[in-house]
Amino acid sequence: MKNFLFIFIILSSLKSFSQRDTSKYDRLEEIIDNDKRYALHNNYLQAGAGFGGSTIRKGEQSFIGIDFVFHIKRQHFQLGFLMSGDKFLSNNNLSGHFGYCYRIENEKRNIAFTLGVAQNKGAIAAHIDGQDTIAELQYRNTGAYLSASYIKKITYDIGIGIELFGELNQTQQFFGVKGVLYFSGAYRGKAKIYNRHVKTRRK
Repeated sequence: MKNFLFIFIILSSLKSFSQRDTSKYDRLEEIIDNDKRYALHNNYLQAGAGFGGSTIRKGEQSFIGIDFVFHIKRQHFQLGFLMSGDKFLSNNNLSGHFGYCYRIENEKRNIAFTLGVAQNKGAIAAHIDGQDTIAELQYRNTGAYLSASYIKKITYDIGIGIELFGELNQTQQFFGVKGVLYFSGAYRGKAKIYNRHVKTRRK
């Protein structure tokens, strides 16, 4: 019940971050950039690796993550996965997250802020009382997830950038920074003489 109430409060509060646009929504709206057509309302994939720290682990942690940002009309949501460990691909914590994403996009950059919930599981070495041996204690819990990313676009639908992220739960708080690659599904083909869905044209 506590987890349910926590998730409900987080998701309800995200409504205050909603992007507001009074113009009529056109799901097929396009822009033209460098004589190529791109969907204004698009989804994207972001993947990368980096470093960070955790309150229950000694030393620097290595992170690998992938996120999919999708839209429902003008609202954006992020679904992602994080794996961390003492080395890349040697994991001690797995985390999946989902949240509301406030996105700002133009032909030069993509900026996104996400707040949501995360479910994670992992293991940590710990001493057992009265014994000299070290045991591996496993955990699983729900917490809050937040991130901020800045992407510099190479083309309208491909870019490279940086992401700051963190998670807070009853077992640990971890935070980090990743270098990320950005791949958007915005491309629609070469520009035509006329397309009624095109609202913006850039050189």
